Amino acid sequence: MAPPRVYFVVQPTVAHYREPLLRRLLESTRYDFDLVGRFKNSEASSADSIHSAADEVLAKVRPLKFSALGKFWWEHGQVREIWRGHHDAYVIAGRIPTVSAWAASAVAALRGRTLIMWGHGWKRPEDGLKRRVRLAFYRLTDGLLVYGDRAKELGSSYGVPAEKIQVIYNSIYPQALTGMAREAADAHVGQATDDDAGSAATIIYSSRLTSRHRLDLLAEALGGMPAAERPKVLIVGEGAERPRLEQVFTEHGVDAAFLGAVYDYDQLRGLYAQADLAVSVGGAGLNVTQAMSFGVPVLAEDGNPDSSPEIEAVVEGITGRYYQAGDAGSLRKVLAELLADPAQLTQLGEASLAVVRDRYTAEKHAEWIENALDVLLARAKRA
Repeated sequence: MAPPRVYFVVQPTVAHYREPLLRRLLESTRYDFDLVGRFKNSEASSADSIHSAADEVLAKVRPLKFSALGKFWWEHGQVREIWRGHHDAYVIAGRIPTVSAWAASAVAALRGRTLIMWGHGWKRPEDGLKRRVRLAFYRLTDGLLVYGDRAKELGSSYGVPAEKIQVIYNSIYPQALTGMAREAADAHVGQATDDDAGSAATIIYSSRLTSRHRLDLLAEALGGMPAAERPKVLIVGEGAERPRLEQVFTEHGVDAAFLGAVYDYDQLRGLYAQADLAVSVGGAGLNVTQAMSFGVPVLAEDGNPDSSPEIEAVVEGITGRYYQAGDAGSLRKVLAELLADPAQLTQLGEASLAVVRDRYTAEKHAEWIENALDVLLARAKRA
């Protein structure tokens, strides 16, 4: 018997970091995934855009066209697909301002289709009108795929049946590309300067350079440290904020290597091989699991409302550490504590890698999705 056919919208875009997951979904023997998605991060400026997946992968994904009016979207083709009913289930982006998602939900209910939404769900507690609108939106679906346990806890506390919320986590790399980056120290690619390779400590920051990430705080924290105690700083990423941030670091007297966007795995591994610690400033996301995939522990901001569910991978004192949100003094203090304790960094790094391999690889991500579909399709049949 042929496996169930699933219309599957890739969330949020068919970006480079989605490539390992998509390859595994296409290899699935449990489900026949008909992949659909946006090829560009169209809502961002050109400076903040996300690199797309390889052409080989893009060729296996149907382009998703959309129209936008302010923050409201219409994703073309979904309502028609659901009306026709050529698939056993439909997984679409669970974004409340996407008007077509509301229409798709109504058509799915009318035609008896199984509709599932994929998104963040709840990133933080909600109340009032916002909570009521979100609950009304999700009430129209047969299931939710969310990135973290916190989203399921919040949704369940608001009255959504726990079985309806399936946690699928997130991923960047396949299992084979996870490992202690220090093992690849001889694979450095010259991205950072070699003349100060004898420095005792190096920290790395890897994310888009946008206002959301508030990298100014790191410059302020480091600027308040004695020059002799400052670690080397590697900044991996590109964005509209880069020129201003370079000036901010200069003003604080902090010498940081702005390396631009790096997508090549071997280059990234070489950079992480130099790092003792990764720092996440402001809202955290996949930069957390990227560092942990290389066995590099993360110092992250505590309680930042912009952080994505990947922040759950940082467990205080076990896989990483936290500093007080928006507090340069707290960041400086915890940073100094960690860099003065290499044994703790090693222990945190090993635990970080174990968590990634248990939960955040592309193989695990694909398995979480398949398992979630098993539950939600069975639930829809019982309804």
